[in-house]
Amino acid sequence: MAELSDSDLMVKFQQGNPHAFSLLFETYRGPVFNFIYHMLNGQRDAADDLLQEIFMKVVKAKDFYEPRAKFSTWLFSIARNHCLNHLKSRRYAQGRNTVSLDAEGNDGASLMDVLPDEHPVPGGMERKELQGMLEQCIAALPDDYKEVFLLRAVEGLSHEDTARILRLNPATVRTHYYRARMSLQKQMGRLLGAEPSETVKEEPS
Repeated sequence: MAELSDSDLMVKFQQGNPHAFSLLFETYRGPVFNFIYHMLNGQRDAADDLLQEIFMKVVKAKDFYEPRAKFSTWLFSIARNHCLNHLKSRRYAQGRNTVSLDAEGNDGASLMDVLPDEHPVPGGMERKELQGMLEQCIAALPDDYKEVFLLRAVEGLSHEDTARILRLNPATVRTHYYRARMSLQKQMGRLLGAEPSETVKEEPS
């Protein structure tokens, strides 16, 4: 069963095989938690609760899944909608994001690429301090840019899958992703005492 695709596993689960769901949960609980955690700006306890709620929603909605749909897109759509409902219904404290500087999107780009090219990291600055700066800048992004950036750069989803989850067209996703990266580059440049140039190239449509 381990060689089955996600869609095949979901069909097996629809047919009454609980082990298929366990395999899907083990595969996606980490990525879904990371997405929730960042959407909630670092509210770990709330993210733990929402993770369980989201997979319970998957269980309850299993019969609505259609095999022609990509499972990860369907799952992240549920996760995103549940997060938005949570944010609308409850007040939550402003927290911090945790994002690896070495995280790569599906285009192989590292988050370090948002740093301006023409300056060195100041001598003596620890990686943890640089990490904190990046987290601060991501938290300050507008919500629509932040969602796209998290799905593309942190979760590694494609433009097309991100567009389906956010119900946007791929061109809008590309624009939001480009602008998010530009904003992060400029913010990081200011924090590091540099005036960044236009070093982030817009991706081809």
